[in-house]
Amino acid sequence: MRNPKWSKDEVILALDFYHAHFPKIPLKDSDEIKELSETLRRIQIKLGNVINVKYRNVDGVYLKLMNFHHLNPNYSGTGMKGVSKMDTEVFWEYESNKNKLNRVASKIREILSTDSFDKELLPVNEEEDEYETQEGKILTRIHRYRERDPKIVKKKKESVLKKTGKLECEACNFDFHETYGDRGNGFIECHHLNPVENIEKGETTKLNELILVCSNCHRMIHRKKPWLDFEELKEIFKK
Repeated sequence: MRNPKWSKDEVILALDFYHAHFPKIPLKDSDEIKELSETLRRIQIKLGNVINVKYRNVDGVYLKLMNFHHLNPNYSGTGMKGVSKMDTEVFWEYESNKNKLNRVASKIREILSTDSFDKELLPVNEEEDEYETQEGKILTRIHRYRERDPKIVKKKKESVLKKTGKLECEACNFDFHETYGDRGNGFIECHHLNPVENIEKGETTKLNELILVCSNCHRMIHRKKPWLDFEELKEIFKK
């Protein structure tokens, strides 16, 4: 069985490891490479996927690190030229913001090392590719779960109804009840403003971190990388 292509989560973890050790990348048979290999394997286990014994083994992991040499302008050699499109995209996405890379990688490692996020990683109703992954599948799943958490969404709706007497999109002012009558009564979606990598362990979602949006605006936020900032979304309707 041929192993699947590297996911964005995996490339992020490998790249963070690479920058943390460059220019002295540990040897292939080192404990550090073995630990990275096990961490990468845990991603698929966490997502409930079946992997074989060769999945992200030390040989493949070490080769990926050598691929980064080829992209790194600070490396004097040529490195391995077999870089993938994902390798290139992720490398240059974080090249000028390695602190963010480390935050994202640290959050992924945190999730992999604990069971506290299991509920958030459960499958959702829509297809996996409904939202284009921002920081990898794991963090995107958690983001989507937070937007659908029935308890916090209910509290957000109740808070807005108490203040305004209606539920309308905070970007375009669309009101489902006004347009669809009783069928649209009480319906609106939530978007979580706070990036998952910035959420501390055990931190709860605050109501002011959620905005109410119509389905169209919600999809536009998530349609492309990077996700559309809410202020940018509102500016669209001012033009």
